[in-house]
Amino acid sequence: MKSCSGTPAYVNAPKAQQIGENFYIQQFQVSCLGQFSYYIESNKEAVIIDPMRDYEEYIKFSETRNSVIKYVILTHLHADFVAGHIDLAKITGAQIVLGPQAVIQYQAKIAQDEELLTLGSVYLRVLHTPGHTMESSCFVLVVDGKDHAIFSGDSLFLEEVGRPDLASKSSGLTTQQLASLLYHSLRNKILKLNDDVILYPGHGAGSACGKAIGTGTVSTIGEQKLKNWALQNITEEEFIKISTDLPAPPQYFFHDVQLNRQGANDLQNIKSKVTKALSYQDFIQIAAEGVLILDSRDIVTKGIIKGSVNITQVATLASFVGILFKPDQKIIIVADEGKEELTIIRLLRIGYENILGYLEGGFDNYVRNGGEVQQLNIVDLKDFLDTKGQSENHVFIDCRNPVEFKTSGIIPGSLVIPLFQIENQLDLIPKDKTLHIYCRSGARAKTAATILLKHGYSDFVLIQNAGLEHIVNEHQIQVQKVE
Repeated sequence: MKSCSGTPAYVNAPKAQQIGENFYIQQFQVSCLGQFSYYIESNKEAVIIDPMRDYEEYIKFSETRNSVIKYVILTHLHADFVAGHIDLAKITGAQIVLGPQAVIQYQAKIAQDEELLTLGSVYLRVLHTPGHTMESSCFVLVVDGKDHAIFSGDSLFLEEVGRPDLASKSSGLTTQQLASLLYHSLRNKILKLNDDVILYPGHGAGSACGKAIGTGTVSTIGEQKLKNWALQNITEEEFIKISTDLPAPPQYFFHDVQLNRQGANDLQNIKSKVTKALSYQDFIQIAAEGVLILDSRDIVTKGIIKGSVNITQVATLASFVGILFKPDQKIIIVADEGKEELTIIRLLRIGYENILGYLEGGFDNYVRNGGEVQQLNIVDLKDFLDTKGQSENHVFIDCRNPVEFKTSGIIPGSLVIPLFQIENQLDLIPKDKTLHIYCRSGARAKTAATILLKHGYSDFVLIQNAGLEHIVNEHQIQVQKVE
């Protein structure tokens, strides 16, 4: 596993690491994107499936195993991250492989449906499963002539399937037509596998590539036949209706698809270019030009730089940036000291390369130089309920996603404005009342508060560690259902 901190921490959960007599499987995870990639080895030949852009850990891991990377496989052209297949292939000499109908602008093997790729003494069998995208394919590990595991990419997740609305423009098909293809791919290809075949998905819970992906990292086909709604005995029309009922995808998704189609800039070159320490004077000068000041600090009790937006490392920094800002957005960074490069890597993972540098010495350096600071009013839940919880001049703002509203309801009377819509719905948010902004954990609320600060709002409170569940339980509030 690769954690969001960048430190390798290999998964030890059952089946996430498998050692067979003539094969070895290792799952890598980037939890902040809900993304899984895989190392498979047999007789010292290895394949990497769906590598992240920061590819170094795969090479290091291969070296510890004394193996040679023979293939780098993309299950499809990813939308939620920039893949590291080009750099990895250049460095290792591995062959890039994609499934049928892949349209790309670099040299690669376009595999055929049911083709066998030899890896040591085992095989990877290509299953073309269009629907999420036209080139979407699964790769079945065949050991001793028997299907052992399937690496399903975004075709099948735990308790969910890949969203069918991302390839309409490139394929010329409607979302409904793509959903129809996915319906038949699942039934004609994946459901024909034996129940004991292990399922290794491309994403886990938290990824925007599926509507409601279940928790966990691995499963089996048999388990998913029981738990996954998409594999039940439903009609094609029912499947299309459910699978296309989706929130809008993050705006950066289409940018990343194009980067993965044409080939992204060399990671080391772009990283050296954008990892630039800025003096206080240079930082102030660039900030005055209207760029995004991205504050990635986890704790902001000392305040924030005026005009900055706080999206913490603890939160899903890359996803939030990709939802809120366009890929060509100019960015300067304020990070906790020692975490500047981590912030940069997480932006580069989603193809945000217009980074002008980071403030040397961070927030403390800004304060020492007399920079203007704005405060976030952060209080304990009990203090808030005792003093302002019943005030008529108080308004709750729920900035969670629509699917969360429908699942758990809202605090009665709340303004329902998802985080990604805050700046477009400022006319709905009063400036003459105290605002309490809440979400599920507090991360989105804090980001929303800093956005509102930029637009002149100042009378609000943020409740520490208090999402909807805490507020409801502590104050015995009956939630309001949202259809």
